[in-house]
Amino acid sequence: MGRWALSGKGLVAIFLWGSSFVLTRIALRSMDPVALVALRLALGTGLLVLLLQIRGGPFLPSRRDMGACILLGLVLGVHLLIQAFGLQYTSAIHTGWIIGFIPVTIALGAHLLGKQRIGGRGWLGIAVGAAGIGVVTLASSPGFEQARFGDVLQILSCLTWTVYTLVGVTPIARSGALRVTVFASGVASVVVLTALPWTGLSVHQMTVEAWLAVVALGLLCSGLAYYLWFQAISEHGPARTGSLLYLEPLVTLAAAVAILGERVTVHVIVGGVGVLAGVWLVARGTPIPDAAELKDQATDHT
Repeated sequence: MGRWALSGKGLVAIFLWGSSFVLTRIALRSMDPVALVALRLALGTGLLVLLLQIRGGPFLPSRRDMGACILLGLVLGVHLLIQAFGLQYTSAIHTGWIIGFIPVTIALGAHLLGKQRIGGRGWLGIAVGAAGIGVVTLASSPGFEQARFGDVLQILSCLTWTVYTLVGVTPIARSGALRVTVFASGVASVVVLTALPWTGLSVHQMTVEAWLAVVALGLLCSGLAYYLWFQAISEHGPARTGSLLYLEPLVTLAAAVAILGERVTVHVIVGGVGVLAGVWLVARGTPIPDAAELKDQATDHT
């Protein structure tokens, strides 16, 4: 396999995740965010449980990882709810560019926790990426009067995913990514389901497109994509697989224009390029731990 070979499994996962914001906007036409996230998590968790049973081995994470996995589930539930609520107010294109900033927030969080250091080029990338986010959020979003409120929610979702990623390093290294994800998804499902007695399962005028969107979000974006991503990491390593994340906002852009008919403005393109440039600079200015280093970090916490 060539040095620069790309992972087909990773590419499929990126395509599914990039499309998820478009699918969410379609589903939100017929249901509220809490109902959507509840159904998405239920379908996704069910598929992941099936995949775990097929692979065999222990079902639950190790006892010492239980506390962290419960926290991961709480964060995951909040993360998906924030994204779904945000997509009621802003476009899928804005969301895709903002979510593309996540590698920067992860690098910054790891630096603050002393897990890795950011060099001068990395700090420049943080500034460039933040400026790009500023341009995106300040740009008008045709058809969305409260786009900036929705953009703020998506920026918050960058922070929740950063917490999820950093908290998950040790339990994933010790208990395995699939086991941890199944458990966290199950906890997130319980968290969201407990909100239903107060919010209700608000579903109205469900169309075929809405049902297909919900099924795709659950089985493909929340189930299959996670499994394929973890497989890609095991085959190609975290650094090479993680480089595919650059493509996610581009997938969202193409899908939003083709399926939702969202308009692309010059400001959004300029801001999006700034985000990608910032992420690239941070990646160049921040050492990425390999699998062996992650295992060493896990051992240090035993």
